[in-house]
Parts: sequence; C-alpha cells; structure tokens
Amino acid sequence: MAAAASRSWKLYHNHHFLPDSYNDSPHFLISYQSTSTPTHSDPISADMIATDHKNLALAVAEIGKLRDELELERRMRRSAESQAKSIARELAEERGARAESEAKAVQCLKAAGRGFRKVDEERRMPKIAEALREERVQMRTIDAAIVLDERMQEVAESDMQKVRAVDCVVAVRNGRERRGREAENPHIMRGIKGFVEFSRAFRVRLPGSGREKERAGGDLECQRAQLKVLLKQRCTADLGMTAAEQNLV
Repeated sequence: MAAAASRSWKLYHNHHFLPDSYNDSPHFLISYQSTSTPTHSDPISADMIATDHKNLALAVAEIGKLRDELELERRMRRSAESQAKSIARELAEERGARAESEAKAVQCLKAAGRGFRKVDEERRMPKIAEALREERVQMRTIDAAIVLDERMQEVAESDMQKVRAVDCVVAVRNGRERRGREAENPHIMRGIKGFVEFSRAFRVRLPGSGREKERAGGDLECQRAQLKVLLKQRCTADLGMTAAEQNLV
C-alpha cells in the first residue's frame, strides 16, 4: 500500500517521475531526457533538470552497485549453501563412521571380555587339575591303607588260626603221649585194678634219658614248623605292601 501511494504521488505530483522499466534501461532514460527538455530557456527549470540528472545518474550508479552487491551476495549465498550441504554430507558421513566405530568398539570390548574370561579359566584349570590330582592321590592312599589293614588283619587271623591249629596238634600229640605213658605204666594199671602199691623209692628222670630226648626233639620240630609258617606269611605280607606302593606310585 505504501509503494502504491508513493507511485501515485509521484505520478500526479512529480512531473519528473519515471517508472521501474525506465530505471532498468538507460536508453529510455536518455530518450526521456531528450523529450522532457523544455524548449523555453528557463534558468530555474534548467538547474532543476541538471540536479535531477545528477541525482538520476547517482541513483543509477547506486542501483548498479546495489545490483552488483546483490549478485555477489547471491553467489556467496549459493556457495555458502553448497558448502553447508557438503558440510552436512560430511557430518552425516562422520556420524555414520562414528556409529560404526562405536559398534566396533563395543564388539572389541566384548571380545576382550571373552578373552579375559578364557585366560582366567586357563589360569584356574592347572590349579583345579592339581587339586583333583592331590585328591585322587589321597583317595588312592586311603584305599591302599584300607586294603593293607584288611590284608594285615587277614594275615593276623590266619596266623592265629595256624598257631591255634599247631597248638591243637601239639596238645593232641601230648595228650596221646600221656595216654600212652599212662597205659604203659604198670603201677597205674595195677592201681586201676585195685592193687595199691607203695613204692620204696622215688625214681628221678634225668634230662638225658631217651624219652625226654624224644619229647625235646618233637618240640623243636613243632617250633621249626611254626617259624616256617610265620616266615611265609611275613613274606606274603611284604609282597602285598610293595605291590600296593607300586600301584600308588
């Protein structure tokens, strides 16, 4: 509205008004100047026209400068827009690269965590294996000790049984000898029959008599047999202990 009012004011109250089309083309200005020059030589109108021409020339020069500045600003704006677009593309690329690098960093951290866990497991495995080996050795030692105790008990029981058997054999043999001697003694037989005899003197047996020698020889043979049996059992027990120790090793 203000522009329309100024144009209408220029149109009706200013006889030197020029439209925008005349301002754009200088040759119209020259033709207008030639047509608008009065035929009368009025000094006031000539000065006014001269000042108007000067002002018009200055305005045209100013318009040219402004147009050049506008064109320069347009070029600068276009270059700035292109630079902004390129910077935006670079920023988007950098954001994508940053996201990729962050994802790779997360993957690297996960891989590093897995590696640390594997290293910890590998470090703990020898300790666990050593503990298991020690437990296995202890269990084998305990089993061997139990087996050895059982074997020793069996050997002791067998020794006791053999000793008892030998004692029984010896006792039976002694009993038989006593019975034989009692049967051979005529005085006992006579006493059994009812005849009582009083011996005039006691008879002392010397250790060097034949019957005492036979008894001593029988006792020695029995002791030798017992010693042989005990030595055999001791040898078997020693062999069992050495075999158990070899199994433990």
